[in-house]
Order: sequence, then C-alpha cells, then structure tokens
Amino acid sequence: MDNKKKILVIDDEEDLCLLVKDNLEHAGQYVVRVLSNPHEAEKACLEFMPDVILLDVVMPERKGGDVAEALRADPRTRRIPIIIMSGLGEMVYLKKRDEWKWLPNRPIVHQRGDVIKEHNPERAAQAYGVDDYIAKPFVTGALIQVIEDAIVRKKEEEKEKEK
Repeated sequence: MDNKKKILVIDDEEDLCLLVKDNLEHAGQYVVRVLSNPHEAEKACLEFMPDVILLDVVMPERKGGDVAEALRADPRTRRIPIIIMSGLGEMVYLKKRDEWKWLPNRPIVHQRGDVIKEHNPERAAQAYGVDDYIAKPFVTGALIQVIEDAIVRKKEEEKEKEK
C-alpha cells in the first residue's frame, strides 16, 4: 500500500509549481499535482482530493484568498488543509545565469493586487482563513515541515471529533 500524501500546488508561476513538485516528489513521501490556472482549483481538488493544498496568494486572474474561500465553502473540500505560499516578490528563473533568484518588490507583484505584509505565519494564516502560511522564498525542508504539521493537526482534529 502506498502511503504517499497527495499535494496540490496552485500557483500561476508554472516554473515554481514544477520546482516545488520536483523537490517534494524527490523527498519520496508525496505525490504532487500542479495547477497554474486558479479558476480550475475546485474541480482539481474534487478530482485529486489532496491531503494538503499549497496555494499562492498573488495571482493575476483570481486571488488565492478567493480560492481558499470557495474551497472552505464546499463541504467536500472544507477540511483539506490549505497552506498559503506568499511573499512580496517572486522566484524568477534567470536564463543567462541558469539560476533561480528571489526578486523582491517587482512591479508585477503590486499589479496583481493587495498582499498582506504579515510574515508571522500564524497571523498570516488567520488573515487568509487558511491552516498555515509560508513566506517565499522557502527551502524544501521548511515546506515539508509546514506540510507535515498541517497533516498532523488535521489528524488530531479528526480524532477529537470522533470522541
């Protein structure tokens, strides 16, 4: 029996989605699907039924907060832990240097809408109405820890409800 956890990554930056997918799957305990169109989030969740959703906040067509709100409103997806991934910049692949680099405060971020400037994970998660928050850029180890913490909290909540 395969005990791998299913992770759905929703982020309009396709390269970042693939980077996160590769890193998480390389860790060996996850099956990861990526989605770069936030308008398909509800459908993708119902088809894949992930154990955890990694959701970007700053997307040009639909904000992550709106996606989270829609998922929380549906009884079939409301209990799936959602982890917001956000920052005041973004990871950019620099072809000439063949490297990823964090570029803070790029104009495109501000054009995509308001981003809360809260980097305390608990307060940021509460502000977005989700289970957890991780600031970009992040290292894979930190992301895995946040994912595992969300899974453990979900299991504990389910045990409490069974009592």
